[in-house]
This record gives sequence, structure tokens and C-alpha cells, in this order.
Amino acid sequence: MEMSGGELKDRNSEGTLRTQHQMDLNQWKINRVLVKPDVALDRMFKFTRAEVEHIFQNLDAEKVQKAKGGQDVRVKMVDFDTGTEHELLFRKVRHGDVHGFKLGWLTHFVVRMRLKVGEGIGMFVDQNSSKFYFSTLSRAER
Repeated sequence: MEMSGGELKDRNSEGTLRTQHQMDLNQWKINRVLVKPDVALDRMFKFTRAEVEHIFQNLDAEKVQKAKGGQDVRVKMVDFDTGTEHELLFRKVRHGDVHGFKLGWLTHFVVRMRLKVGEGIGMFVDQNSSKFYFSTLSRAER
């Protein structure tokens, strides 16, 4: 992934540079329509088991070990829509094997992007950088 002129770009398998708008929707390994708990101001954004598996397969080993051990892990998330980078806190809930974003999700994404229930979002983790990438894939009627 690289930034050029305020636009994120990626190289496809042939090495050709593609802009965000040319990228395949299949890249968004975490793809969901937001529900109330995802945007609630008093809740953390929780990932499904399949989503956590994608995250752990692509996050660097030290961060994975810390997260599995219950430690908070600082991660970077690039907003494809604005080209901005944000720091979030990825963590495991106290009881069970559920992981999610605590600090940063609400401020940097829900509030700043004015995300609402019913909107589609996509995320993935880039294995080379261990960064999360985010995009709003569909907007609800406003």
C-alpha cells in the first residue's frame, strides 16, 4: 500500500499500481453492515471469530501474542476514504475469547465519519505493515 497525491494505491499481482476505486471488494476480509453495538458510544467494536482469524494471520507475531494474552495492543488503521492514519487499541475482552477495538474506534471512525447503523464497512490487515485498512463501502439513507 502506498499514498500518492492524497490517494491510496496498491499493486496488483502483476505489479501494476491500482487506485482504491479499482481495487476488488474481495480485499475487504472484514465486511459488515453496522449494527447498533458497532456504533454505540459505550461499547467496543467486536470482531467475529473468522475476522479475528484474519487479523491474527496478518498481524505481526508479537502483537498477536500480546492480544491473545489479554494485553492491549496499539495498531494503526488507514482510512482509505480520507487517506488518514489513526491509532486504535485492539484488545481481548476480560472474559471469553472475543477481541475488538476499544480506544480510537469511536473517535476516529464512528464520530469523525458519522457512521450509522445500516452502513457497510470493510477492513483488512496488510501482512507487510500489520496495519488495518478501512473503507465505508455503503452509506445508509440520511
